[in-house]
Amino acid sequence: MKGKRLSRRQFLHAVMGGGVGTGLVLSGFYRPRPAYGQEPIPILGAIPLTGPYAFEGGLLRRGHEMAIQKDFNGKVLGRPIKYVIRDTETDAGTATRRVAEAIDTEDVRAIVGPWSSGVALAITDVAKQKKRVHYFSGGTHHLAGKDCHRYGFQWAASPYTAAWAVLEYVMKTKPDAKRWYMLTVDYAFGWAIEEFATLIGEKEYGINFVGKDRHVLGEREYSPFITKAAAVRPDVLLLNNFGLDAVQAIREAHAFGIAQDTQIVVMWSSGFEDYIQLTPEMRDGLIIGSNFYPKIDTPVAKRWVQMYQEQFGELPGYAPSSNYSMMRILLRAIERAGSDKPAEIVKALEGWEFEDLLGKMSIDPNTHQTIRPYFVTRGKAKGKDKLDVADIVHSSDKPMPRELNECKDIGSL
Repeated sequence: MKGKRLSRRQFLHAVMGGGVGTGLVLSGFYRPRPAYGQEPIPILGAIPLTGPYAFEGGLLRRGHEMAIQKDFNGKVLGRPIKYVIRDTETDAGTATRRVAEAIDTEDVRAIVGPWSSGVALAITDVAKQKKRVHYFSGGTHHLAGKDCHRYGFQWAASPYTAAWAVLEYVMKTKPDAKRWYMLTVDYAFGWAIEEFATLIGEKEYGINFVGKDRHVLGEREYSPFITKAAAVRPDVLLLNNFGLDAVQAIREAHAFGIAQDTQIVVMWSSGFEDYIQLTPEMRDGLIIGSNFYPKIDTPVAKRWVQMYQEQFGELPGYAPSSNYSMMRILLRAIERAGSDKPAEIVKALEGWEFEDLLGKMSIDPNTHQTIRPYFVTRGKAKGKDKLDVADIVHSSDKPMPRELNECKDIGSL
């Protein structure tokens, strides 16, 4: 065959038939498959790396990666864990396209995230259609409510549980604080918190909500809202927003002097991550509810806090901690199922009672809501060190009453 060029068909036949040497690997023509039983298990981290929650996105990634590496040494069922990332941009359209693409191209078995409840509601539809496990932590009852399905799971406390815990503590310590003003971020998360704060406040404690306002996500100017609140002199200013929105609202409340005579309460927050962005004066006496605080006294929480401090030199807040726990629980469920098939992971999660970050936790098989405590913290101006900015003063795991639960049928696999 000297001097004669091989046709493409002859060349491929020679390669695949071993005619050009046994074991030859040519890039673009042949790629070795992993040994049987060693195929990676792809897990998707749907996180906001850009957009309004970009700061939190990096923290979520820390939680995912630490669970994978520190707790599982990068493997589950003896197979490598392939951690896939897609930036949600805190935009429902972008997030759904990228999650669907990741499922189609990477064959991800499960999705952990995102950070926005509104975006999660969009992603969970994709998870339902594609039959992939979706574990999410956010302040909306809809993922364990009217939008519930067999593949969707909620890690954060029910917003009813959160509202109950916070109002129970405030009214216990300030029984005469009956005039409240609410400022709420205008999307699914804020609506859910507002709904249950109003229901519990009026029904259980006779609270009079003397004013309510809503603002857009990422609001830059809170002075109009704070001015309106100051004009009615409420006993409590209740903030139903999150992250930088809450921090900025607190700063402006102090700038306008309303904090001198009005108790500021944040219903649902990042916890430690919010406190450290405030001055000692702003922290002093501030009441914040959170799904996690680094002073939680459980074996898993103590180990997690120690690992995080050693690696990053700071305490973990709600963002990395929730996603550490979700990834950890998900990987434990894969072990429990003995399979990476989404339907088998679902079955392993449903009704499971286990010990994890928050102590005793379980997953309601009828709603897929994770049953766990919600924590109330109180800030202080001066602690033992710069990280000692608040204490856990109360917690509650009171579940949403069955008659309020909108998840009437979890559906089928």
